[in-house]
Amino acid sequence: ASTTRPRFVRDPSPPPALSEWPVKVFDVDISPKWCVGSAAHGGVLVNILVDAALRRQASCSSPHNDPAHLSAQFLSATIPGKATVEVKVVSESKRWTRLAVELSQWTPDVNTTFYLDSKTQRTVRIQAHLLITDLPEHPPLEAGFVGPTPDGGINFLSRPCPLLVHPSCIDMSDGGDHIPEKLMFRDGIRWKDVDVDKSDGSLASGSWVEMIGGEDVTVSAVLVAFFADVAKNGPSMLPADLRPASKFPLKTSSSFGFAPRTFGIYSETKAIHEGRHDLTVEVWAVDGELGVGPPRKEEIGADGVAKWRREGARLVGVSTQMALSLSIAVNHSRGKTPPTAAGETESTRKQARL
Repeated sequence: ASTTRPRFVRDPSPPPALSEWPVKVFDVDISPKWCVGSAAHGGVLVNILVDAALRRQASCSSPHNDPAHLSAQFLSATIPGKATVEVKVVSESKRWTRLAVELSQWTPDVNTTFYLDSKTQRTVRIQAHLLITDLPEHPPLEAGFVGPTPDGGINFLSRPCPLLVHPSCIDMSDGGDHIPEKLMFRDGIRWKDVDVDKSDGSLASGSWVEMIGGEDVTVSAVLVAFFADVAKNGPSMLPADLRPASKFPLKTSSSFGFAPRTFGIYSETKAIHEGRHDLTVEVWAVDGELGVGPPRKEEIGADGVAKWRREGARLVGVSTQMALSLSIAVNHSRGKTPPTAAGETESTRKQARL
């Protein structure tokens, strides 16, 4: 039996205080370069939502400019072309601003800019909710380590970076690991998979990723979501003979001492069932660039952990999601670009995976 019962229907009109805040509307051009196959990359789309929210905050001279939490629902695939982002205030308080953000496109032609006829529909692609506040600065690297407890034990709240190899110790003379052809932005990044520290039976993966276009990733909070969504999905962590060919749907100030182009990604999956899987991704900032020496010395601390993993790395973002891996053919069916135009042959489509 249900434990809920009808009470009343609330007046749909917003309270007067909320109606005083105008809805900010932003136009967006989504480039084909930031796609996975034929659909826009989920991390890039989240970047767009966060950027619009921060622009709204700046235009209103809000004291809250640091995105602290975002939850998003990807309702349908976003394809390259024009889009609209609407930012609406849910509430404002001394410590927090709550924003509702939507990304929409016109269908069937996304490059439509206004209503044409009954066949033209405005489709909401993404709905998101953001909490924005004013965060303190990251402490300098040398001050970030939480040392042993007074009784000489280890303070396990100071979790070390789970990637076991410092990026400066990696030989990148071969250009790094292969980046799948389905990532249209593959020429703008390079990465290297490394061993990770894991203590349970879950699947885990770790990589160092570098933006090779000269972007300073330490000055833009919106890039954290991009790095989190570049991580391997659950099925791609399986042994090679068990991996399906799939497509994975979907602090604003500079911190001194961190590498400006390199981030670490740690992803973990505990359960996979017919492509459905949980995924937790951590994004780590570090004090060295990928493949740039001199290599960091492997000094071991009193707790048996390499010192750089505690003193030279910071956890800057965490993403959790329940996701579904789909055939890459489904990806191409959602966009206008035929599979062969995306730079993939039939054989590479079958092997395409993160």
